[in-house]
Amino acid sequence: MAAASPELRHVAMLPFMAKGHAMPLLHLTRLLLARGLASKVTFFTTPRDAPFIRASLAGAGAAAVVELPFPTDDGLNDGAAPPQSMDDELASPSQLADVVAASAALRPAFAAAFARLEPRPDVLVHDGFLPWAERAAADAGGVPRLVSYGMSAFATYVAGAVTAHKPHARVGSPSEPFEVDGLAGLRLTRADLNPPFDEPEPTGPLWDLVCKTKASMDSSEGIIVNSFVELEALCFDGWSRMSPVKLWPVGPLCLAFEPGRNMDRDISDWLDSRLAMNRPVLYVAFGSQAELSWTQLEEIALGLDQSGLDFLWVVRSKWFDSDDRFENRFGDKGKVYQGFIDQFGVLSHKSIKGFFSHCGWNSVLESISMGVPILAFPMAAEQKLNAKFVVDVLRVGLRVWPKKREDDMENGLVAREEVQVMVRELIFGEEGKRVSTRVSELAVLSKKAMEIGGSSYTKLEEMVHEITELTRDKSM
Repeated sequence: MAAASPELRHVAMLPFMAKGHAMPLLHLTRLLLARGLASKVTFFTTPRDAPFIRASLAGAGAAAVVELPFPTDDGLNDGAAPPQSMDDELASPSQLADVVAASAALRPAFAAAFARLEPRPDVLVHDGFLPWAERAAADAGGVPRLVSYGMSAFATYVAGAVTAHKPHARVGSPSEPFEVDGLAGLRLTRADLNPPFDEPEPTGPLWDLVCKTKASMDSSEGIIVNSFVELEALCFDGWSRMSPVKLWPVGPLCLAFEPGRNMDRDISDWLDSRLAMNRPVLYVAFGSQAELSWTQLEEIALGLDQSGLDFLWVVRSKWFDSDDRFENRFGDKGKVYQGFIDQFGVLSHKSIKGFFSHCGWNSVLESISMGVPILAFPMAAEQKLNAKFVVDVLRVGLRVWPKKREDDMENGLVAREEVQVMVRELIFGEEGKRVSTRVSELAVLSKKAMEIGGSSYTKLEEMVHEITELTRDKSM
């Protein structure tokens, strides 16, 4: 990568307590330093997550990690200790408002540590779900802020558009379709929207959080979006007409560095063996926060087993009540892995021909970047919107559906037969071939976006230059 004179002396990063939110900012940290767009980056995190953050930034150069311990007695959570890491302690996306409220206990420690940073940061990049960070930046002399939600431009635009225009107020059921302003021809349902956006007149803790995050967003210098213009041009254009807040598409950030550096040797060897035998592999992973019942796990396991495909399945310990975690269930054709995995490295392996995914945005973007088609199984947050985008807009994936497909989609069970048929269709079927061709085309565009002169390469420079000019103006 071509280096330039550093434009930002010091960048501060404050991610949310979840690996999916931290990873794009970790990639951004490495990219800013590698391209010479920042001289120093300080990354704030909790003691529980600090080892992961430090390992991820190893060899990144002038990247410092500052730990923010929770107070031992803060009166939160009915006297219980506050969460130390969202991935471990509060893994349910339904508890987002509670997690954000608990995370506010970090505010005094963050404000004190932020005020001590030398040199004073030119910009604070913080997770959009931590609106309390705004005060620390203001108290430190009005440090400019950029926010990151870890969401696609599509999901960001739809959330804003349905809030502003309320098209779902005119439908009679969660399954009745409606159109969203600016997305002609695309029909959504209330079942495609995550709370609180599925209600035309939302109330409650989640809506209160949305209002707080929007107020913080509105006073920022923009939203960092881990995407690229060519992938979501319509949504970037629609947002610019709807909101004065800038979107900065600077991704796919996962492409900033070569994949596969941290892949487990056992995994790598197994994938190599499949490639040598010309046996296509399905990668199966549903994210660190997915909640799956034992019944649903069994249906997935039976469907995968009966498909005859080779597969690599990443599981979570919280899904199991016993020691039976499928390790020896599938013989040589199904490899089960528990724990954090180098997903981007896996997706870059030539044996991987499909990704059975929950459609978290990081996963979607990594899969597209590596040219791997997706079988969508959305579960929570904005994943249903991402699945809609993957299947109906980009046409780079297929989707499994629960048995109940009308007004009770939330409680439906994806049956083994559905899994068996759809994983084979993705790898061997005509529809699978179609989406595989399309995702290969987008993979080429994603790489061009990050190359010198590409859209994301240029947008990152523009973003840094704008912050630099703003900082210069404040100091005069």
